[in-house]
Amino acid sequence: MKNNILKQLILITAIASVSFSCSYDDNNWDALFDHAPDTSADYYLQFDSNAIEGQLGVDENSNPIDVVANMEVKLLGLPQDAAVTATITPDPSSTMTPDMYTLSTTSVTIPAGKASAAFSITTVAANMPECEYVTLVLNLDAGEHTTASEPGKTATFKTRKISPSPLANGLSDLAGTWGVGTSYTNGTYFDEQNFSATWDGTYLISSTLGQDFIKNFWAEDVTSADDVQITVKEDGTVTIPRQHVFTTVYAGSPYDYEIQGSGTWVSLCGEAPVMSLQYDIYYEGDTAGLADTYAGYLGAPYLGAKFVLL
Repeated sequence: MKNNILKQLILITAIASVSFSCSYDDNNWDALFDHAPDTSADYYLQFDSNAIEGQLGVDENSNPIDVVANMEVKLLGLPQDAAVTATITPDPSSTMTPDMYTLSTTSVTIPAGKASAAFSITTVAANMPECEYVTLVLNLDAGEHTTASEPGKTATFKTRKISPSPLANGLSDLAGTWGVGTSYTNGTYFDEQNFSATWDGTYLISSTLGQDFIKNFWAEDVTSADDVQITVKEDGTVTIPRQHVFTTVYAGSPYDYEIQGSGTWVSLCGEAPVMSLQYDIYYEGDTAGLADTYAGYLGAPYLGAKFVLL
């Protein structure tokens, strides 16, 4: 009965929608179908992206690697019948000196009928100071067609040349509390938590990794846990070999779980080391992990985060 009523309501709504949507002058068909654009409408130009930030690394021979940042100037409004030109000039507030970069052009032209034009910034890392951010601020000038938006008419390119910082005491300096910088899961059902690790001379040892997940997302209490052995190497690689991690109890029955993961670590410019670690928790012997299986809830097919040594 409820379905029949619902069908009748839908039918009435549909008829009403048709009845009230047809309103036109049947003596003026040309006006009805004439949707020609207004070519006299004004237009404006602006940078497509007003902020770019990055870091310049080094190659295997410790030579700095230059990067190319591709940018665009976009036309807001209808494409024009004639080409449109704008100039790009460095702002005096820039701390990136002219010998630290090259601009592909100081004038961009958007061709007739088009809506954008591209240009690029290429770094000259050899002339940059190490571990110090420098900024290039660019101004856009299209005369009366320059956007009034402050972010749109300026673009900021911020970068620095990084260099590795050796660990004073070797890999043992990676022991401590690793705080979450950016969690890989979305936080709706679970966010990665900090973990602590000690150094046993061969491995980083964590007695807590993964336990917050199994308790707060999977809703099982840990009854016993093994220390997790984490392999870290001088080349910056991190590996969690497949191993038993803990036993839980659910509905009176015990369940064994394993852990496996990988990642990287880096220590730069005298700052705290950063570890990017991805891992998953598995039923003993399973090939698919829990995070991989429930990625739709977690926002990622793995657990972990970009951690910073606190």
